[in-house]
Amino acid sequence: MQKTFAGPAEGEPVERFARRDWWAALLVFGAALAMRLPFRSQFTFHWDSALFALAVGKYNVSLGQPHVPGFFLYVMLGRIVNLFVGEPHASLVWMSVVAGAVLAGVGYLLGTAFFGRDCGWVTGCLLASSPLCWFQSEVALTTIVDSALVTAAVLVCWRAVRRGGAWGWVLAMAVMLSLVAGVRQQTAVVLCPLWLYCFWRFPSRRWAKLLAGVLLVGILCLTWFVPMVRLSGGLGAYLQLYPARVRLNAADSIWKINLGRVLAENSAFVAVDCWTGLSLAALLAAAEFVSWLRSGRSRWRVVTERAEQLRFIAIWLVPMYLFGVLMVVPVPGHILNYFPSLVILVAFGLSRLVRRIVARLEKQQWPGLLKAHRLAAISVISCVTLANMAVFLLPPRQTAWLRAGMPLTASDIREHDRQLDCWIQTIRANYRPEDVMICHYRQYFSWGFRLFQYHMPDYENCLLTPDRAIAPALTNKLWYANNRRLEFEDGLDLHGRKQLILIVPPGQTIDLFTNVFDVSQAQRQDIPGCLPLYTLAPAPDWLASHGIKP
Repeated sequence: MQKTFAGPAEGEPVERFARRDWWAALLVFGAALAMRLPFRSQFTFHWDSALFALAVGKYNVSLGQPHVPGFFLYVMLGRIVNLFVGEPHASLVWMSVVAGAVLAGVGYLLGTAFFGRDCGWVTGCLLASSPLCWFQSEVALTTIVDSALVTAAVLVCWRAVRRGGAWGWVLAMAVMLSLVAGVRQQTAVVLCPLWLYCFWRFPSRRWAKLLAGVLLVGILCLTWFVPMVRLSGGLGAYLQLYPARVRLNAADSIWKINLGRVLAENSAFVAVDCWTGLSLAALLAAAEFVSWLRSGRSRWRVVTERAEQLRFIAIWLVPMYLFGVLMVVPVPGHILNYFPSLVILVAFGLSRLVRRIVARLEKQQWPGLLKAHRLAAISVISCVTLANMAVFLLPPRQTAWLRAGMPLTASDIREHDRQLDCWIQTIRANYRPEDVMICHYRQYFSWGFRLFQYHMPDYENCLLTPDRAIAPALTNKLWYANNRRLEFEDGLDLHGRKQLILIVPPGQTIDLFTNVFDVSQAQRQDIPGCLPLYTLAPAPDWLASHGIKP
């Protein structure tokens, strides 16, 4: 009689990591790190990127460096890295590169702990190659650091539950939640349901351990909260920033339009974001899910055998998803605090696909089933990894339909760097800092005031439209930046500059400035291979008639 194949194909959860698991996690980390090194962004890609880079030099939440809730430990880690790198933005990008690689390695361990080594390998490879994770690993944003910390925190929580909730694990859980809170406070709030659930699952002294855990988290959080508030002007000034920020973040949310529409639109965005991050892996997992639904009574065996893991993932996923679709403006990368949970579910489906392939070969009495299993696993992993890499590496036009046009490719990073560098070099070559003022009509995520404030500190930059992202007393004033320092004035003052450079972001026209200047007098400077620059030399009588100080 043919012997039934057993072993790795059975996908049993790993209760205690062996040495090979740590080596496997290190291998996934190394591969992910090598993939990310060539594609690091050279210029701030996003408004938040510039805020974080500025905060490395001068931290003050009241001035929006960075915006609330503060991301204190992220910025302070950036300061430490900057001691070695010597450039704030580059330091933050290096943090993202390493965090993206750590996420892949920890993802292997968590997938292995939940559903076995097959699932671990697929999880690690998907997180290493996912265009969503890969892109966020190349820019200076908190999302990928947050994702790595959350995944590590979930792994600690799972091990704590499986090991009976010893006091050492209570300490580890408190440390991880405090770290998450220090890097991205809003994530810690929606991680709390899973954290509390773990204490409920402890077999003994759960209330004493919960009390101790809460006290530890409070003490640890105070170690970063107190200096954060002190650097931001005190507790009163810090708390004043929250109402305006909530209104700003929820501008397209339940506070403005109906709940049903918000849920539909934001859920659609999340679906596109997840699809971009998974692509072929999502299709194969969906096909395996359909096969599972058609499997009859045996399908419930999977649910009952893995009920605790599925419950754990659900408590991780659902609160973060609901918070994201209700309270946060949808931006690629905001799903990364729960995206690894989806990757693990997809990886579980793909590992079942591998086992179904081996089971079919077993029925045909295929020789060398262990080799067949390895070949099937390698084939599935290679297919989904190469598909993800193609989305990130191919020219954007060839994969736009897969990404719904979202800028999540290596080419998007290179093009943004090239365009911004082109503008900066052209301005420096043709205009002296004491002769010109760089004007921005309003804040834009990828081409805004903050980016020029950081990259062109020797030139004066002016934000012509008041911004609500800072202290309430300053929200109706115009912003001026020189040498990376902010000043605020009630009206437009050219500070003796004879010429203005009007920054027109991609997709906009010079008419953007119609409400402020007579743009019919603006001069267009065409730059080969780059967006045009517009300059304006306002006449003294026109300035006087509009109450603008020369």
